[in-house]
Amino acid sequence: MTAKMEKLEEIIEYIRAHPEEEKVYKSRVIEAHLPFIVHTITQVTGRYVEVENSEELSVGLIAFDEAMSKYYADRGATFLSFARLVISSRIKDFINKERRTNKVISLEQMTESNGYQAGMNDSNFENEVAVEVEIWESFIQKFGFDLEQLVDELPRHADTRNNAIDLSEKISHDSEIVDRMYQKYKLPMAKIILRFRTTKKVLKRSKKFIIATVVIFTKNLATLKQWIYSDRKRCSS
Repeated sequence: MTAKMEKLEEIIEYIRAHPEEEKVYKSRVIEAHLPFIVHTITQVTGRYVEVENSEELSVGLIAFDEAMSKYYADRGATFLSFARLVISSRIKDFINKERRTNKVISLEQMTESNGYQAGMNDSNFENEVAVEVEIWESFIQKFGFDLEQLVDELPRHADTRNNAIDLSEKISHDSEIVDRMYQKYKLPMAKIILRFRTTKKVLKRSKKFIIATVVIFTKNLATLKQWIYSDRKRCSS
């Protein structure tokens, strides 16, 4: 262990023993190790971190402060090794939270584009949607697309969307087709065309939306079902 590293660990021990000086010394340590914090964040995110107006940097600074509070030299690791683990963990948590939030936003954009507003202001709605969207996307990704791609290819015409919803519900009640669909993670188009007297053009035009809607029905995602049923009711009115 180098003298510099020993000095850093000694400073942290000193801070712990002298809480009245904690604020001053912590600020000095954090300022001195800002390049280390930025570099650690960059390793996790894979992109440049702006020193100003960066949420990731704010998370990293708080994590470094947390590391100083939780570090004990007698556990074997150097402080910077421990701090790197804490910062990396908190940044990963932040990134995952942001992804979940973005998926909720994408769903809101999808529903707003379809005129569905019911429940959007309920206090628990976003939490319910976040959980269901995570389950939903974990299934649709197995079919080769994600939520963002679904939003981009969402049927915009009310009649097209309504017909796709009706067909999706029929498919969801056909165990043979559903089993085949989940076995191969693809839509058994020939079987659907024969069974439900539809056309290849109709299926191809709304393929992703049909798959995603069948997943909602078959996996009983209640909040997303509410959106589907509300959208169908609106399209039919």
